[in-house]
Amino acid sequence: MNISRATLQRRRFLQSGSVLGFGAISSLCAGRKLLQLPTHLGATRRQSPASPVPSTPDLNLADQQESPLPVPDAPWETEPSPPLGRPLELEDSFRDFLLTLNLRHLSAEEIIDPHRGVLGGVENTLPPVKLWEKLAPTLKVADELRERLQTPMCRITSGYRSPRYNAKVPGAVKGSYHTRNQALDLVYFCSPRKAFDAALQLRREGFFRGGVGLYPTFIHLDTRGYAATWRKV
Repeated sequence: MNISRATLQRRRFLQSGSVLGFGAISSLCAGRKLLQLPTHLGATRRQSPASPVPSTPDLNLADQQESPLPVPDAPWETEPSPPLGRPLELEDSFRDFLLTLNLRHLSAEEIIDPHRGVLGGVENTLPPVKLWEKLAPTLKVADELRERLQTPMCRITSGYRSPRYNAKVPGAVKGSYHTRNQALDLVYFCSPRKAFDAALQLRREGFFRGGVGLYPTFIHLDTRGYAATWRKV
């Protein structure tokens, strides 16, 4: 059988193309097999995905500041609320004295009411007349503190305490400045820490010399004549 030269060349070209095509397909299949993982390895990989790289949070300076104490709602106090209207000896005279102090924010009734307290069957009293003047400096500190805080005072929980009454107050010490009519326990409509810090600032400014104490729901102020600071929180 006579085959032309052109026909032979065409057959050789097609045969070489088939070999090349088969080789390419074989290489592709081999590559796919290499990429396939065993079943148990694939499952492990799905169960343990790569941990995402944690992003760096933006620094918030507010989060680094100390949280203020909560505003008092039903405050724990050094003394319970006194009976309303219990009459006190020399009450009118003491009220007249308080009015002479020209306090801007503290009323005479706010100052007098804590003295109506009764604890363990012992009735508190107003301070003796000879001690009235001793309260004036502490009242002026409390009045200025109210001005600085720009918030009303909730109440005075403790002012003067007679020695017998003071002995009934939990945690009170003998010779307390409350028995000398130089101390007040105060609850403001703000966090006690804010009031405490404002009182310390007043003392740094030389407005008074005395004690400043921080408690969970109130602050203590006195004008003992030297600086004393404590925190019971």
